[in-house]
Amino acid sequence: MIGKKEFVRSMLETLKANGTVGIFVDQNSFFDQGVFVDFFGVPARSGTTFAKLAAHTGATVIPGFAVWIESEKRYRLKFYPPLDLTGDVAEDTQRVQSAVERAVREFPDQWLWIHRRWKARPPGAPPLYN
Repeated sequence: MIGKKEFVRSMLETLKANGTVGIFVDQNSFFDQGVFVDFFGVPARSGTTFAKLAAHTGATVIPGFAVWIESEKRYRLKFYPPLDLTGDVAEDTQRVQSAVERAVREFPDQWLWIHRRWKARPPGAPPLYN
């Protein structure tokens, strides 16, 4: 686990050493740290740090998720094909969020969602929560 204050340096060091970094990307973000992308047909503000980090390092982005296998009574990591990223922050953020959406659609009962994903709204859009 990497704390918020030292996360960029730690990730860059890990990637430079050809290590693996896992990042939770289905979170709301602050206005200055995100862009609105489509997530389940609703604009969702998503952080751009992931796309910027991938562009900066040239790291291969492989979507992966922990999936509960009932017959084995344990989690297994499920990986999907690498994403083709473009270097465009908004486009790549959309591609990453689309990968999350595909996995959630495949295993909807396993998406742990404990925050207001659509709390931030595009300018002029009505709130979705009370």
